[in-house]
Amino acid sequence: MSACEVVTIGSATQDVFIMSQGIQVMRLESYEAEEAYLALPYGAKVDVDDMFITTGGGATNTAFTFHRFGLRTAVVAKVGEDRSGEIIRERLREEQIDGSMLVADPQHRTGYSAILTGPTGDRTVLVYRGATLHLREDEIDWDRLKTARAVFVGSLSGETASLYPRLVEFCAEHRIFLASNPGSTQFRQGLLACRGLVCHMDILFLNKEEAYRFTGVEPRRGRHDEREMLRMLRDAGAERVVITEGAKGCQAIDGAAYYSVPACKAKVVSTLGAGDAFAAACTAALCKGEPFARALRYGAVNAAAVISSIGAKRGILTWDQATAAVAECEASCRAR
Repeated sequence: MSACEVVTIGSATQDVFIMSQGIQVMRLESYEAEEAYLALPYGAKVDVDDMFITTGGGATNTAFTFHRFGLRTAVVAKVGEDRSGEIIRERLREEQIDGSMLVADPQHRTGYSAILTGPTGDRTVLVYRGATLHLREDEIDWDRLKTARAVFVGSLSGETASLYPRLVEFCAEHRIFLASNPGSTQFRQGLLACRGLVCHMDILFLNKEEAYRFTGVEPRRGRHDEREMLRMLRDAGAERVVITEGAKGCQAIDGAAYYSVPACKAKVVSTLGAGDAFAAACTAALCKGEPFARALRYGAVNAAAVISSIGAKRGILTWDQATAAVAECEASCRAR
């Protein structure tokens, strides 16, 4: 196999999206925060209006964006020796993404998610992580990995989470551009414990809730929260930091400035995959030589395209489509 420009590392799953008018949203508000819950009548049979089965998981979702942006891409993840695992491999082959670094697990089934989508496109995900939890260090082709130009490490859970420090240090040792959206293991450890990893990251992506957990900043519902968390993460050594906040867009920082990029207008069908779409597009744009401020716009337009349809991959843009969308956004901003 030829060397890949980008390797994505994380989960590979089969996803089923479930849409129903019977799903309701309940909101609970306190002095500190507001929380929302999807609700269904307990003990009832609820009609499903539509359903859609596809592949998912952070490693495959991000791989699709990198590939469509014109970068040779490979995926590292663990799947079961089952039909779901075969479907994931087939879908990667169809897209001409290198799936040769996928690891087959004879003991655990491929990960599976059921996505319950609410009336506004927000979702609750029921996850069976399966084989995704059990990727080991000796199952990764480190010789191939070190030839990559960039590595994107997504959320790692279970036994696989122990690989996170090794992957970060490996990229630093071999001077590989590292982009990452950490997972719950790192958030539980907190920023202080993870400073030795954060300092090696070329770009770090978190949504606002993840940023609160990771930094320990108390939510105060103000824009100064984002600035404080960005500063903390940048001071910990990350070259660039991005905090996304759904429909409100994102805040970011690098060595030169703070940035604020609004979300692009879109009809929201399902928000699943928006974070992967944003992070991968932003990273791919950086790999293709775009300045950070413009790379953030590539993230925004790709995320908007993904949330406009069901599934984390259906709406992913090509490089040319994203470039045209970014140009349109920039023209709109200049006209105001």
